[in-house]
Amino acid sequence: MYSLFGDGVGARKVFDEILSPGVFEYNAIIDAYAKNGDVGSALVMFETMRQRDVVTWTSVINGFAKNGLFREAILFFKDMMGSVRPNEATYVSILSSCASLDCGALVLGRQIHGYMIRNELCFTVFMGTALADLYGKLGFLDKAVLVFNTIVFKEVCTWNALISAFANNGREKEAIHMFEKMIKVEGLHPNEVTFVALLTACARAELVEYGLKLFQSMQNEFKVVPRLEHYGCLVDLMGRAGLLGEASDFIDGMPCEPDGSVLGSLLSSCTIHGEMRLGHEVGQKLIELQPQYSGRYVALSNINACVGRWDLAAYARRVMVEAGIQKIPAYSWTYAK
Repeated sequence: MYSLFGDGVGARKVFDEILSPGVFEYNAIIDAYAKNGDVGSALVMFETMRQRDVVTWTSVINGFAKNGLFREAILFFKDMMGSVRPNEATYVSILSSCASLDCGALVLGRQIHGYMIRNELCFTVFMGTALADLYGKLGFLDKAVLVFNTIVFKEVCTWNALISAFANNGREKEAIHMFEKMIKVEGLHPNEVTFVALLTACARAELVEYGLKLFQSMQNEFKVVPRLEHYGCLVDLMGRAGLLGEASDFIDGMPCEPDGSVLGSLLSSCTIHGEMRLGHEVGQKLIELQPQYSGRYVALSNINACVGRWDLAAYARRVMVEAGIQKIPAYSWTYAK
């Protein structure tokens, strides 16, 4: 993709000074708007163009995907198919959108996979990785492995896709085996995403000792700086194993302030293991941190209800109602072809 400046405003200033902007300049301004979340302005510029190429269409699809508008990205992709042929970036973006859908993802993903087989001589590493990631997120591990095995030259992101697929589908030991093969046989260097997947696998399998060892090696051996996601995984690892005091101490010793995901992991573990005192404290912190998130009030109310503290349980619910905070309703949706 092309970009003139890091933000849409700066790019627009340059664009307005060009006397006869061509496709390249239009692509640049659309990409700048899309990357900065202004998809509306990107669409306005798109509609004013007389000629569009695959980069133009892909920039808008990327903008939808990056801003969580996955259904819109897919509808736009369908419109594009009557005008231009997708490229590698298009495939990666649209497969990522399919993987993020609640419903209809498998049908759409398989349709795109079939189109790729019919129209592409070979899959690039990133196209193959996007496909493996799609099937892995949907729980079709055999298909994910099949795609993985067809990729001749694999990057770290390719291995990450399969490690994550195993970690999130109850095959934690296979995730660890893939990691060890990646570093020992292939000689590849893991990155931040690798360790999120691995620590997730360790948490779900309650492999506390191995997970702690991984966290240390991440910093000491592989020089990967931990992010909040890694801290959250480690808190989840200790919490699931019932090491709630250790998890709480770990949070207190973090070099950065814990966010909602880190504290939320501890709160969930407190609920599971019946540690209501600590759970109440964590719940209060979460409400202060995320006062508009209904789930925090509900969790705090449930924790107090479990130990018969009905007054506090009712108080949490009442505060939520008085603040005008509502639970997001569940819904059922079938994607219309």
